[in-house]
Amino acid sequence: MSSSAFAIYSANVFTGIPHMPWVQAVGVKDGRIAAVGSNEQVKSLLPGAKAVELPGRLVTPGLVDAHCHFINYGQSRLMVDLTGLDSIGACRERIKAAVSKASPGEWVIGRGWNHHHWFEDREPTRHDLDDISPDNPLLMTRVCGHSEWVNSKALDAVGITEESKAPSGLRFERDDKGALTGLLHEARDLMETAMPASTPAQVEAAARAAQQEYLKCGITGLHSCESLAEWKILGKLDAAGELYLRVHHLMQAHDLEQADELSLKWLAGTPHLWNGHLKLFADGSLGAGTALLHDPYTDEPDNSGMHCLSPDELKHYVCQAYKRGFSVAIHAIGDKAATHALDAIAHGRAQYPGLWRDQVEHIQLFAQPDLDRYLDLGITGSVQPVFVPSDWQLAQRRWGQERCTRAYAWKTLLDKGVPLQFGTDAPIEPINPILGLQAAALRKTTAGQPQGGWTPGQCLTLEQCLTGYTRQAAWTAGKEDRLGMLKPGFLADITVFERDLTTVPAEEWHRISVEMTIIDGNIVYGG
Repeated sequence: MSSSAFAIYSANVFTGIPHMPWVQAVGVKDGRIAAVGSNEQVKSLLPGAKAVELPGRLVTPGLVDAHCHFINYGQSRLMVDLTGLDSIGACRERIKAAVSKASPGEWVIGRGWNHHHWFEDREPTRHDLDDISPDNPLLMTRVCGHSEWVNSKALDAVGITEESKAPSGLRFERDDKGALTGLLHEARDLMETAMPASTPAQVEAAARAAQQEYLKCGITGLHSCESLAEWKILGKLDAAGELYLRVHHLMQAHDLEQADELSLKWLAGTPHLWNGHLKLFADGSLGAGTALLHDPYTDEPDNSGMHCLSPDELKHYVCQAYKRGFSVAIHAIGDKAATHALDAIAHGRAQYPGLWRDQVEHIQLFAQPDLDRYLDLGITGSVQPVFVPSDWQLAQRRWGQERCTRAYAWKTLLDKGVPLQFGTDAPIEPINPILGLQAAALRKTTAGQPQGGWTPGQCLTLEQCLTGYTRQAAWTAGKEDRLGMLKPGFLADITVFERDLTTVPAEEWHRISVEMTIIDGNIVYGG
């Protein structure tokens, strides 16, 4: 389908257009949507266009992963993979194998461990690592990305001693005698000060590898939070015509000064790479016990989580973003962190009124009084439905039944009128959006647990799920006039599933693959 005009016929086409969401055919000309409607309507509007008959398929606007860490996902594929392992012993064996291949003194990096799935039922310590790697520093990041398991060599390398106090927004775990355990929270940036930086060639290779996987999954665009170093590599690929995905790049607070030096502006860039929100962190994660709560954890009554940026720091950075013309995206998993995020946005809006496209990331728990504030402030909920099958048991144990009525409550937010966009938080979760669609529709694991779904009143319709992966992400990225719908005049970014999800039980969706990914009217995967 490289011809300037083609049409897909006889499919089930979700346009995303509110008054005409479902049609039979879609026509493309010169990289843009030229017509939608019945087979006959599209044929009459595009006579002579190449005909592509796709009966039994679902065709949608190009899917967008509205929360990920794109290059980090590519890099993670080269790390020690601890995902899904059921014990410290299994982790040790995998790490030991990696250490045996490393040069003396070389850092060995891994990610994906989850102590809640280990039969030892405890958190890891440096003593679980020191004997298998006395000479190589080790950094093993938890599946959530908010806790770091390191050995003594790594502590030495970064200068953390028994006398060290954790900087604000970080936590160093200690045992009952006050000794460092080797488990750190929110300390990845600190650890990286002692690690050799990735070379541009390594970052570029990670970006290329990640792009291949995203296109295979039907993803045509993404919102990625990474540093300006990664942004520059993506810019190089874009200039060479080798960045096919559309990347809305979220900056981090520590990059603001460099962004000023580069004169970066909100939404400035190219059709495939532009500058997006300022990303801020209000707290940590549920699994690490660092999500900031109004009330203590049910299973840990002395712990209410921790802030990454204090309320005053959040307010400061929101104002710094608005002053430069940037909207904000604030990571908030716990209900108190979400309250702080809303407070900071309200504070900033009072000083810098305007049309801001702010997002609160995750909203895994919200306080009931805050529900109206999301709507009143015009906040987009940037959520990850795929977290539900991963987290439901842990959330129930750590937050309790009453709080869980306000946990991962996507339908409650939609019913209130709060728009949602869907993402994966890759590499924390798999990038395949079909898993997010299924999780939002069923609130179960792929194995069907729990029966009936977890808090099934929060299940969404397929149309709501598809909208979460398309139209709202275009709005927050400032591209609602050209992306997010299969609407005449819009860019021809299209995802084609090999089967029509409306005719397949949702319990089977995870077995369905993407047949074709189209960007700018060109096939970039499949075909």
